[in-house]
Amino acid sequence: MFKNIKTAEDLQAEELAAEQARKVTEAKAYLAKTDWIISKVGEAAMLGEGAEALKTKYAVEIAAREESRALINLHE
Repeated sequence: MFKNIKTAEDLQAEELAAEQARKVTEAKAYLAKTDWIISKVGEAAMLGEGAEALKTKYAVEIAAREESRALINLHE
């Protein structure tokens, strides 16, 4: 009769799982949105045209991408 009743712990675990899934989704979206930066730096490196300057210019985004990848790896 009471098989489908969830405990507070069950609800908390579900909320945590949903929050983690949301964060992973956001992280994947950020990576997709900023893929062009990596392509641009890679192309500049391949052509010998100032990849280091681009790495400096996009340092914040590159660091955020690393954090996004770490979050995805942690929760998947």
